[in-house]
Amino acid sequence: MTAHRRTTRRLSTVAVVALALLLVAVPAAADPAGPTHFRSTITGLVADADDAPENEAPIAPDIEVQVLGGDAFLVVRAAPGTQVQVPGYEGEPYVRIAADGTVEINTRSPARWLNDERFGLPDSELPTQADADAPPAWEVVARGGEYAWHDHRIHWMSPSLPPSVDPGRNEVQQVSEWSVPMVVDDAQILLVGELDWLPGPSPVQPAGALVLALAAGVWLGLRREQTLSAAIGIGAAVTGALGVAASVGLPPGADVEPALVVLPGLAVAVLGAARWWSGRDPAQAGWMVPAAALPLAVWGVVQAGALTRPIVPGPVPSEFVALAAALGFGIGAAAAMAIGRRILAATALDPDAPDERD
Repeated sequence: MTAHRRTTRRLSTVAVVALALLLVAVPAAADPAGPTHFRSTITGLVADADDAPENEAPIAPDIEVQVLGGDAFLVVRAAPGTQVQVPGYEGEPYVRIAADGTVEINTRSPARWLNDERFGLPDSELPTQADADAPPAWEVVARGGEYAWHDHRIHWMSPSLPPSVDPGRNEVQQVSEWSVPMVVDDAQILLVGELDWLPGPSPVQPAGALVLALAAGVWLGLRREQTLSAAIGIGAAVTGALGVAASVGLPPGADVEPALVVLPGLAVAVLGAARWWSGRDPAQAGWMVPAAALPLAVWGVVQAGALTRPIVPGPVPSEFVALAAALGFGIGAAAAMAIGRRILAATALDPDAPDERD
């Protein structure tokens, strides 16, 4: 077997592994929260009257409400024995929580389908069963007395900036005030709040983080394979821990980005396979080590918004997520360097030289 054929076979192996990672690594969630500039803040629960937000004193029913992911999900938790009803956008029955904690959604409510997507759905994509005037058709979605959904009353409904927001102003800017009606037991109430736009970090910070990460990646790519392997293991541990932290404890209805956990796991799996294969074919295993870095580079792409946006989903501060994304880019650069060196070394061999194993 010639060196040229060996090189082709090794490159084919890397290509197959990379393709498999791209096809399998990132199963899509419906519409998980991501890094954002928007923060929706709950300011109170008040009696539902036309002038209630200004003139009525706050009330304290037996529910807890929360916004997750900056402005992505509205969460309602009801205490045992409490009944909650939340209407949709046309006043139709949408979500209800029974006294025993059973949570049901009316599948005929247009809100049921509109809330699957962060920015909603065009009317043409609504299923025929979505009819605000039709009798409710209830579906059980949870049994713990809590549920989360993309409530479009609490966030900005466009990927473009609101006209009132000037991104050049380095300050918090209010976008709107909002309200969501509810019925708690027999009391009609309004959940009220406000939506703000928050500026991101100075452009110097993400640019500096990327430059340092890529420089470290180049340095790492010139080191021995064991050093790159150790860096991949550390990167997988860091990104995996952040992915788990963002995923654990989410209420029913709140989507999570599965790539945040799956990609680090794949990196560990490929790295383990490379170590196992090194006892059989060290040359082939050497190609697999940089391939194990590819999932971490993709993880950095998935979380790249953390470099420029102030809010990321989960309990970890955005600065740490931004550093982890930069780490993924750096390890990806190191892998590219390592693969490039191997290609140059392989193609420099005499293509007519016999294979030492033949």
